[in-house]
Amino acid sequence: MSEYKELIISCFIVVGVAVSWACSTQFTKSALSLDSRRFYAPYTLVWFNTSFMTLCFPVYLLYNHIRNKTSIRESYRDASTVFGKPMLRNAILRVTPFLVMWVAPNYSYSQSLGHISASAASSILSSNTVIVCLLSWAILKEPLLISRCVAVILAVAGVVIISLDREFTASAIGIGLALFSALTAAIYKVGFKFVNGNATLGQVSLFMSTLGAIDLCLNSIPTGILVYTGADHIELGYIPWLPLVGAALLSMMFNFLVNFGIALLNPLVISVGMVSGLPLNIAIDIVFRGIQTTPTFLVGSTFIIVSFVLTTFPCEEKVKKWLSSRGNIDIRNDIHEVRYQNP
Repeated sequence: MSEYKELIISCFIVVGVAVSWACSTQFTKSALSLDSRRFYAPYTLVWFNTSFMTLCFPVYLLYNHIRNKTSIRESYRDASTVFGKPMLRNAILRVTPFLVMWVAPNYSYSQSLGHISASAASSILSSNTVIVCLLSWAILKEPLLISRCVAVILAVAGVVIISLDREFTASAIGIGLALFSALTAAIYKVGFKFVNGNATLGQVSLFMSTLGAIDLCLNSIPTGILVYTGADHIELGYIPWLPLVGAALLSMMFNFLVNFGIALLNPLVISVGMVSGLPLNIAIDIVFRGIQTTPTFLVGSTFIIVSFVLTTFPCEEKVKKWLSSRGNIDIRNDIHEVRYQNP
């Protein structure tokens, strides 16, 4: 891939990730707040959105056939190794627990949008990268870097500061739900890495499609129960179809771009897109929802964005290279190994 072409694709994916993440959050917020007396169904929203994930693998098959001239049978055979044999049994047993870990953060995130602003919820959710780093250190035995320790402090400080802002976070319940969403999202990511390792794009796409299919079948049962009992309140004549379908399509687009962006380019491009989505969410809240900007929220959001950058970009590696080029310091990866040399 030429440098110019890669730059164009990178820009497209960064903008796509930022817009799809921010706008799917805003559409979900609108669906739950337009007329909450006649429609308030966060669990049904999650079921509806997740069902669209069944399209991930078919889109991958089409992409792989057009770009790499690979047959559908060959693509399927390569991707199905993620489950092993017998495939159907293993797929159900392996994916079903992940469905629970998928629904938990998405449902609590949707619920939080019914209590606090979209920008506050997305800012708090983005702190899950810090939790991922801590869990990766504890479970995956990855080194604990100095930059990640700083990121933990900044993320905690950012969440605390945002929670003190009544303009954006008027509900302690909403803050708690967003924090729970960040925690469970981190557990899902680390669990996926622990079980599947370095899965290929095809394997991830098949896994996500299987997740969507199982959600469509099994998760329809609790969804129906919640609607029947009134826990999810739906009046058929007042279903906000535009934000409902918009949120589902944008969520699907977000997952497509994340998977394909990592395969075509690298995870840092996706990270840039997600960082860009935070100020976009804030701008939408200010312009379209009339929320007034406060210094408290801006400071808290800045802390979380900086922590996000520290955990997703190789900041420490860049500093080490710069210091090594000066010839007077040698810093190891592990936080416990910091060794200074005489000039």
